[in-house]
Amino acid sequence: MESPGQSAAGAYAAALREALTAFTTAGGTQKDIARALNVAPATLSRYLSGERVAPRDVLRALRGFLDRRGIPWTPEVYENLDALCGQAHAASGSPAVQLAQLREELARLRGEQEQAQQVAEERLTGLEKQAGRLAEQLGEALARARTAEARVAEQDESLRHAQDYVHQVEAELAEQREQARQLQQEVGVLREQNRRLVEEQHRVPEASTQDTSFEATLAARHDRQERIAQEEARIARERSRAGGFSRNLKESYDRNRTAPPRSAPRRPAASGPRYTPVRDTLAILALTAVIFVFGTGFAAGLQASPGPSIWKLVLAAVIVLLVSGGCWVRIMLLADKYGGLFADKYGASSRASVVADGFGVVGGPTVLASSIIIPFILGTESGGRWFADIVGLL
Repeated sequence: MESPGQSAAGAYAAALREALTAFTTAGGTQKDIARALNVAPATLSRYLSGERVAPRDVLRALRGFLDRRGIPWTPEVYENLDALCGQAHAASGSPAVQLAQLREELARLRGEQEQAQQVAEERLTGLEKQAGRLAEQLGEALARARTAEARVAEQDESLRHAQDYVHQVEAELAEQREQARQLQQEVGVLREQNRRLVEEQHRVPEASTQDTSFEATLAARHDRQERIAQEEARIARERSRAGGFSRNLKESYDRNRTAPPRSAPRRPAASGPRYTPVRDTLAILALTAVIFVFGTGFAAGLQASPGPSIWKLVLAAVIVLLVSGGCWVRIMLLADKYGGLFADKYGASSRASVVADGFGVVGGPTVLASSIIIPFILGTESGGRWFADIVGLL
């Protein structure tokens, strides 16, 4: 009669053989499996017969081997084999087998713990990122809320100013209505006086002895009519001012609110260049000499045998171009000062303009090219070797 441990081991071995049937049917052998598992064929035979319990690492190696051969196990088959492996190890009476089973379980639990910890860390990282995004969105919402509050405050201030302006306009309109009422009363009085004067004008004098008093009456009436006309003109002006005052006040208020900010006062233009022909001519000659010396020194370095290394020549070429370019820019500025660069300030045929254009536009590149070409024509002992020796090109 078999013991419980042997029954579990036999069931495990039978399931293992059944799982390998597809491989052996396709032409595979146990030697191929043993070679892939890096175990002896006898050891593999004991695993398949149930004499020894195959550990889980052998089970995992078998699964990978069959996956590479294109005969993979289904998840159900592998889970069944894994469960039978655990039962066989648990029912085995060998302490070594049980110890190996415990170690495998411990390793598996550690792997599951590490995997769970990794998943938890990834989720925690995702939650932290999400919390950061939410914090940024909250900050943006708070900023928008503050902006909206500032706009509401500005609108409230504008509304308060508008209400003050309306109250002021209403007070002025009430005052203008009172003035208009008083002017209407004055106009009524003046019209009554005018009517009486017209009636007096149509009266006929009763006696010739009243000629003097009649002329005085006519003069007085004429003066009174002039005063009435002046008063009517004044009333018309007062009415026009009363009607346009509020409009003028509103227009001035709107202009003050919509007027653009005043621009800063412009600074006075700088004065013209200070002409110093002698000093500027010496400066142009000195700058031309610098270009020539640098060019001849570089040409001497090119002619030297043995010459300097290529990196020294490249560095020297860059320095020569930079120095020559700076000198040429300075020469063009001096030429522009005296009407050069095709902008003649003294007339189309000015000699100063022609000379300035010659030095500014043509002089710099021509001097640099000639300073490099001339030493190749005159020979290796031409000028510039002392400069090349000083800077390390020889």
